[in-house]
Amino acid sequence: MLRNVDSSAKIFSPVKGLYLLLDGLTLFFPLVLSFDQRVHFFSKWRSVFFASLIVAIPFLIWDIIFTENGFWGFNADYLVGLNIYNLPIEEVLFFFVVPFACAFIYECCKYYFRSTSFKFLNRILFFVIPLYALILSLLEPTGWYTLSVVISSGIVLFMWLRKPHFQFIGIAFLISLVPFLLVNGVLTGGATSQPVVWYSEAQKVAPRIWTIPMEDVLYSFTLIVGVLLGTEYFEERKLR
Repeated sequence: MLRNVDSSAKIFSPVKGLYLLLDGLTLFFPLVLSFDQRVHFFSKWRSVFFASLIVAIPFLIWDIIFTENGFWGFNADYLVGLNIYNLPIEEVLFFFVVPFACAFIYECCKYYFRSTSFKFLNRILFFVIPLYALILSLLEPTGWYTLSVVISSGIVLFMWLRKPHFQFIGIAFLISLVPFLLVNGVLTGGATSQPVVWYSEAQKVAPRIWTIPMEDVLYSFTLIVGVLLGTEYFEERKLR
């Protein structure tokens, strides 16, 4: 079921290519600033790409299955019209553009906060993420989207717990949540007459954060932290 949106309170009427524009804006600043000599993010591009590719595979399979079954879908009025299987090209690019931007934030955190310890913050997140997942599990209705993010975020959290020396992941995730939720807010109807991406209300909990499904917090955790862990793995292999 589509969520009704009050068009009088929105900024964008249907604009072809809006989703692609959001992908481009997400990519632009990290790409331009990659050559900053302090952060040297350009030197991590290869690791970020391979980590993003590995993480993108299960996400794309997940996306294809859920789209095929009507658990979520896309409004053609905001797309350029090019699909890969049943997914718009904008959605496929999302799984490479967003990790690239978040990995850039991570590298900035490692440089600018290099003298700060985030061990206590990480311990809080080790508690808060499972608590948030538990809350989602107790809300109604609990659908397939809810179940899938609870499980996937638990797997990624377990992987992170095994690498506690990656202490900047927590602060990078929290900072990344701000642009991630802003983009998702636009995609879910926060600034458009109709949502660019819609969700079946039967497959998610009823409450939302602004126009964003509550599950998207754990979805973002799984995507962002998964890619950061993968990036560190490939960077460590380069040093061997």
